[in-house]
Amino acid sequence: MLEDDVAAFLSGNVMMIAATRDAAMRPHIGRGCGAAFDPDVGDLTLLTSSTQWPGFFANATSGAPIAMTVCQPDTYKCLQVKGQIVGVSQATDEQKARAQRYLDTMLSIMAGLGVSRLQLSTVFSNADLVAIRFWPVDLFIQTPGPEAGERMRREA
Repeated sequence: MLEDDVAAFLSGNVMMIAATRDAAMRPHIGRGCGAAFDPDVGDLTLLTSSTQWPGFFANATSGAPIAMTVCQPDTYKCLQVKGQIVGVSQATDEQKARAQRYLDTMLSIMAGLGVSRLQLSTVFSNADLVAIRFWPVDLFIQTPGPEAGERMRREA
């Protein structure tokens, strides 16, 4: 479903927020600290702290819906991908290293934009890191402007 440029954007240096929902349809949010698209399988893996975002994590179960919004902090280019969770597991050592690189890079990028580590101390965490795999089903433009909220379509 994801073309190379979109997959690269979702996996890149973007702020990440995702949502799950509970049985009463109440949303629970969590911030990501890295994501990766697997072109061989076709799924996305979102890395997140299970303890910093307990409501989000508790509702991240196989078969449950998930929505992930990513935003490039210097341009506000934003996309949202919706999908279905296919697996949740403890992060591997490789995923933990990826999350640490993501956090270091994003802290540097945000510092360059005038946002301090202290301001981000409640945003970024890789404590008790988990990997949430999901199948992307739908993609939306969320960049502010006239196309915001529209389904992303590609020219044939």
